Amino acid sequence: MRRYLRLWWHWARLSLGRESLFRGNAWLRLLAHALWLGTAWVFFEALYLHVPTIAGWRREQVWLLIAINELAQGLYNLFVGRGLLWIPDLIWQGELDSILTKPVAPLFTLTAGRMRLYDAPSLTLPLALGTYALRVLGEAPPFSQWPWFGLLLLLGVTARYAITLAVVSLAFWVTRVYAMPSLLAELFRLAGYPEGIFRGVSRALFTWAMPVLVVANFPAQALLGAPPLPRLTAALLAVGLWLSAALTLWRAGLRRYTAVGG
Repeated sequence: MRRYLRLWWHWARLSLGRESLFRGNAWLRLLAHALWLGTAWVFFEALYLHVPTIAGWRREQVWLLIAINELAQGLYNLFVGRGLLWIPDLIWQGELDSILTKPVAPLFTLTAGRMRLYDAPSLTLPLALGTYALRVLGEAPPFSQWPWFGLLLLLGVTARYAITLAVVSLAFWVTRVYAMPSLLAELFRLAGYPEGIFRGVSRALFTWAMPVLVVANFPAQALLGAPPLPRLTAALLAVGLWLSAALTLWRAGLRRYTAVGG
């Protein structure tokens, strides 16, 4: 474990050093995040001109939901997203061998070795919006709810990690999966919508079969009032199954890759 922590710290410093050569990129990404956040905010504000609530969510509660979704997406992109998107290129170009020969778990190398720590300033945007939303709501969540929020936020990031890993692992068998990670990124934008607007099959699909709504709705509910324990258990099970399936697919793909000599 100590070796992995040292490696993580080493790669973190390399990431900062590499990105410092292109500081303009950080400002462009900050602008892009601001546009995404602003677009979502304007969209819901337009809806609230006509209705007092959306699926039982008041305006300030949806602000919090949007902020948490952007925070989850930002953490994902900051620490693991870039590395996962790198996997198909390594497979198709036959360069995955350079990762497999290292005495470190390949997935750790792929994710930690491609961090985007220069994106960290972008996290200030959802944090500011979330703080403002809680202030407008007028009642700070009790301390006991914050650990639940942290755990559910981590669960949401894990959900996206698991689903994306499963998709990019298909590159071991399918020659082109370029569009699929981009489609997933758009799909996870739905996480910032109130869960109640989805009905029937779509709600079951995006909550349990593909736990997209877990990313932001559940952490938001933890701050607004803890969601029922049975639903938390079901969400944990759904994400756990996705992670298990993704790792199984990844290992099967590695066996196929090594069997054919890269």
